[in-house]
Amino acid sequence: MLLRTVIAASLVAAGIAATPSAAYAASAAYSPERVCGKGFHRVEDGHRAMRTSRGAVFGHVYLMYSKRSGKNCVAAIKTRYTGTRTLTGASIEVRGGGRSEDQQRYRYYAETGHIQGAWKCVRYAGWTRDPRGRVEASGGRANWGNCRG
Repeated sequence: MLLRTVIAASLVAAGIAATPSAAYAASAAYSPERVCGKGFHRVEDGHRAMRTSRGAVFGHVYLMYSKRSGKNCVAAIKTRYTGTRTLTGASIEVRGGGRSEDQQRYRYYAETGHIQGAWKCVRYAGWTRDPRGRVEASGGRANWGNCRG
C-alpha cells in the first residue's frame, strides 16, 4: 500500500499522468468487434490503415464476418481527431450482391451495417478527414477477396 502511494506521488510530482488521455481512452473503447456486434470476427486480409497521401495514419478499417449469420460488416475506426466530428465513412460491396455505405460527421467510427455475403467475394473501404475537410485518409481493399464464406 505504501509503495503504491509513493509511486503515485512520484508520478504526480513529475507531472506524469497515471491514466491515459480521454481521447485515447475513448478511441480504445471502440474495437471492430464492439462496433459490428456480437458474433462478428476479424477476417483474414481484413485490416488496412487509413492513410493520407503523405502516409499519416488517421485510423483503421476492418472487414468483419459472422459465420452464424453469413453477414459482413465494415468498421472504420478513427485514431486521429477522435472526439471531433469529421467526415468518416465505411463501405462494403458484395460481388453479385448488395452494397452498404455509411458516411457522416462522426466522432469515433463509421460502420456499414450488416450485409449478406456468405460464400461471396467482397471489397471494402474506410475513410476519414481532418476537421477542416482538406486532408483525407483512406484504406481498404479495391479487389475482390474473402470469397470462401
